[in-house]
Amino acid sequence: MTQKLTQHQIRAVKKMLANKGRRQQIKELRSGKPPEQRPKSRTPRRKDWDADDEDYFTSEKIRRAEKIKAGPQPREVEVVDREPEVTGTVIEIRSGDSLVMYQGRTVRAMLPAGARSVQGMRSPLAVGDRVELGPGPSGAAYITHVAARHSALSRDATIGSGPETAHVLAANVDQIVIVCSPKEPPFRPGLIDRYLVAASRDGLPAAICLNKTDLAISEEVEVALQGYAALGFDVLRTSAEAGHGLESARAQIAGKVSLFTGHSGVGKSSLLNALEPGLALRVGDVTHATAGQGKGTHTTSSARLIPLSLPETFVVDTPGIRTFTIRGMAPRDLASHFPDIDALAAGCAYSDCLHSAEPNCAVRSAQHMDPFLRGRYKSYRLMLAELER
Repeated sequence: MTQKLTQHQIRAVKKMLANKGRRQQIKELRSGKPPEQRPKSRTPRRKDWDADDEDYFTSEKIRRAEKIKAGPQPREVEVVDREPEVTGTVIEIRSGDSLVMYQGRTVRAMLPAGARSVQGMRSPLAVGDRVELGPGPSGAAYITHVAARHSALSRDATIGSGPETAHVLAANVDQIVIVCSPKEPPFRPGLIDRYLVAASRDGLPAAICLNKTDLAISEEVEVALQGYAALGFDVLRTSAEAGHGLESARAQIAGKVSLFTGHSGVGKSSLLNALEPGLALRVGDVTHATAGQGKGTHTTSSARLIPLSLPETFVVDTPGIRTFTIRGMAPRDLASHFPDIDALAAGCAYSDCLHSAEPNCAVRSAQHMDPFLRGRYKSYRLMLAELER
């Protein structure tokens, strides 16, 4: 005679089978083998977790949602102000998943569905984020926790008149390297100033790298480079084509995580290839048509964290951009991110002077006598107008 199990016994058996299945998933994740090479689990993945189970995902710390009558609840990724227990570093974010450097190898990891959208952010993840991983369905890895960032560089990603959306270019970087060129595409001090303001706002040191020094350098470019150096910024001169200035550039990035950024076509990827032989990043040429329009070509489609052969040295190769909108500060705070303008502000007649249309403004008077300051003041006025909208 077959004895019918009680509900309590059925529940205990289910829990035992589920624990066995979870242990198998963790073992497969740590094995490093692709899913197709792993032995299939004999125990089907449990789909009926109860939130009141005593061991409800405590070992993996996976925050799942239980489907209830009101509908599916959003899945979340917790941001923790501590060192992750199972540390991986996001090296690239792709459509639907991310590549994570984990225990010396690269694994594909996904965010829970409900965590892929965060108000005010284009993405909850950024290249350089330190994360914890847990097992998911079909042997895939899931990102379960994101460690608090010690630094990040962000730009406004708002399209049209929509709500402000921040795009974090990279997290946990030590400095940014603003790559520019004397021509093809032309030197753009206004874009450099925007990067410098963003770096100052986000508390990051910045260096300026003039690449393509094998091309003719105009007096205007020389004046600007000398002006930036006088403000205390490191100014590098390199030529990926001719191999000039590479040792100085290597010394600048050694032992750091450096974000390389700049206008499209200035040769960021070519420069990184020259700094690290064998890297073989894809590069593109600036055609005569685009050069005449001041445009370059995009060869990097998404930000990538790349380890170099120098000890503890990483670079973030970012796509070239043509615009960089400043957000995240009050108009009255903008001048503090222009050290030359901020120093002159003490001579203004009004303590709350925005150096725009106020009478007896020391900044407006001084910029007429200094070509470099004149260009900086133009950048300041353009950014001020954006912040006042």
